[in-house]
Amino acid sequence: MQLEVHGLKSGYGKVQILHGIDLTVPSRAITAVLGPNGAGKSTLMKTIAGHLPVMAGEIRYRGNSLVGHSPLSICKEGVGFVPQDRNVFPTLSVRDNLRASSLAFEGAEERVAEVLRRFPILGERSDQAASTLSGGERQTLAIAMALVAGPDILILDEPTAGLAPIFVDRIVSWVRELAEEGMGVVWVVEQNPEKILAISGTAYVIDAGRNAQTVDAKSLLAPGRLEEVLLQVNV
Repeated sequence: MQLEVHGLKSGYGKVQILHGIDLTVPSRAITAVLGPNGAGKSTLMKTIAGHLPVMAGEIRYRGNSLVGHSPLSICKEGVGFVPQDRNVFPTLSVRDNLRASSLAFEGAEERVAEVLRRFPILGERSDQAASTLSGGERQTLAIAMALVAGPDILILDEPTAGLAPIFVDRIVSWVRELAEEGMGVVWVVEQNPEKILAISGTAYVIDAGRNAQTVDAKSLLAPGRLEEVLLQVNV
């Protein structure tokens, strides 16, 4: 099973941001997406997840088109999405955030219990309001909220931005485990690139809403190579 994007064009209203992006996200692997600020990385993720309309092109998962589907429908197809911002309900408790995310699915309580077992720190904070959590704990909660739907593909829009190193390491470790268990992950990388590239398969570099390069992610760990690639798309 894999998610396939072909010739994708999208944007905000009449403003086109993506100009024909191609992307493949296989199962059991982490796929990295890199590029300068304003390259269209978040727009790409939001479009795949159904939060922005497709102007042209195709998004297919399990052979089925996702174009025109609602975010909930895409989630039910097996594609989970963790946006970078506004990804939890701050006034709700940790447990109620998870419950709210599981309401559209059978076995909601069992799903909540399962993710609390995976993330013990959330179990310890289950009765706390999300607004009282640290940045790392809130991001862990956001990932857990996506996982209660039981996705086979998980889209992460820079989940480690601004986090303390201990939470960066935890999230990298958790996501690696998810991929090893069979999940396909697409990870937008802006911070901590070395840690993410070390566990990724393919890296897509995009610029100005277009594919710039597609490379083996680990090749970007060679001294100076990542800087060289990003400099090429900034000229």
